[in-house]
Amino acid sequence: MSEPPKKEKRKYRRITKHFVLTYFDVSDPKLRHEASQLKNISLGGMCLITAMPYAPGTKLGIELKTPYLTELTHLEGNVLESREKIKDIIYETRIQFSPLSRQADYVLTKIIQHYEEYEKKESEEHHEQD
Repeated sequence: MSEPPKKEKRKYRRITKHFVLTYFDVSDPKLRHEASQLKNISLGGMCLITAMPYAPGTKLGIELKTPYLTELTHLEGNVLESREKIKDIIYETRIQFSPLSRQADYVLTKIIQHYEEYEKKESEEHHEQD
């Protein structure tokens, strides 16, 4: 007997997309880290790969480079969790955004819409080939 499907707990739809970003602890903004592996992102938060663990509640600043703007999109969020993926090297860090600026909300909304439409089109083309 199979288990019933789990109900989605997330408030926002997440997309899996790799963007170039820089992240830093807001308490020490001069120490910046480059990351290119963004696991997923939504209007509520993101999951990225970091080079060090962060304590829950740490406020991180994020500068996101997207195909929609030539300038960076600035985000801030609080760390929910940092899990070690490769000992002392790679950590999967989940962040919940602080209230988004209008620009950040606009950019993230456009990114999510674009990739949802792309995924839908890909799915339709795949079904036509079957």
